[in-house]
Amino acid sequence: MKLRKNIGLDYFKFGKGEPRKIYSIGYEDLTTLIYYQDKDNKYYLVIAKEDDKPLVLEKKITRAQAFRLMNTRP
Repeated sequence: MKLRKNIGLDYFKFGKGEPRKIYSIGYEDLTTLIYYQDKDNKYYLVIAKEDDKPLVLEKKITRAQAFRLMNTRP
């Protein structure tokens, strides 16, 4: 899992290609997003905290993990 400090979601980019956001949910000051990149057929879990010092956590996940997270109700 990659931790990137002092970067907002507006400036957050993945390595190659443009991923599509396929899921987003927010709870208090945390936002959970799942991105899908067509070119490499990869899914990314991103957890962001927009504060005075924004944090972004990024992790590659499998398709099964992505759909399990999207189908889980809070």
